Amino acid sequence: MKGRTPLVTSVSYVRLRVSEPGAGARFVSDLFGLQRVDDQDGELSFRSDDRFRTVSLSRSSNEGASVGIEVWDEAALEEIGARLRERGFAVRAADGLECRRRYVHSALLAEDASRNRVDLITRPQRSGRRYFPPRDAGIVQFHSVGLRSTDHVRDLAFWRALGAEVSDWVGDIAYLRIDGLHHRIALYPSQRNGLLYAAFEVESLDQIMQNSYFMQENQVKIIQGPGRQSASRQIFLHIEGPDGLIFSYVNGMAEVGDKPWLARQFPLTATSLCNWGSESKDVPELSAPG
Repeated sequence: MKGRTPLVTSVSYVRLRVSEPGAGARFVSDLFGLQRVDDQDGELSFRSDDRFRTVSLSRSSNEGASVGIEVWDEAALEEIGARLRERGFAVRAADGLECRRRYVHSALLAEDASRNRVDLITRPQRSGRRYFPPRDAGIVQFHSVGLRSTDHVRDLAFWRALGAEVSDWVGDIAYLRIDGLHHRIALYPSQRNGLLYAAFEVESLDQIMQNSYFMQENQVKIIQGPGRQSASRQIFLHIEGPDGLIFSYVNGMAEVGDKPWLARQFPLTATSLCNWGSESKDVPELSAPG
């Protein structure tokens, strides 16, 4: 709401488990175009903008994979923790080592109803150096995530406790906004939990097309795109990363701003998922029935 301080401000990072961190690092850096930074405690770290780290990979982690959501301040973190506990969600304070691994000042470690792990963090570290990737893919920032949801109603309650609101529906896919853009989190009904995709904004449509050609030339599997979402107007390219994880280039998402916005309902059809006609054949969450 206009004039009101938000509880959460951005999607800050993803921490991922992969079977072969070395091969995963080569994909994330040499092919996708993120900059590798100092590793810590067996995690391989990468950046995509002025933040110190937006992606990390590890072979195994007792903490599991997670998505980092930046919270406005300590007071907001305390309020979110109380809201989640009142609604019956698992949440606990991170200890000093867990905060150092995440490069943050403080954190609450939570799980939604699907058991997706969400790190609610304050003051993530920024880098004093310019973002300088090994390959110029045109990336300007870490943008958004798609999550698989096995308990759609309860997962919506989780994100609404953080102040997120539904911008639009495609079938039961919920696009959730936390700032002036159409969405930063998307919930996809699924038979399993986990991260569906991590999306990175590029400069323009030109970079979407250039990256599409680059991936084809390097025999990297394109999951879907180039395409355009009907609800958000966002142009996208989904490609297959390590262990089937999806990394995406995106551009041109619609701005909602702070004006009142009534969530629209789109049918779960191929044209609602992509009005340019691209379809995903292998990922059910990105496909229309039939």
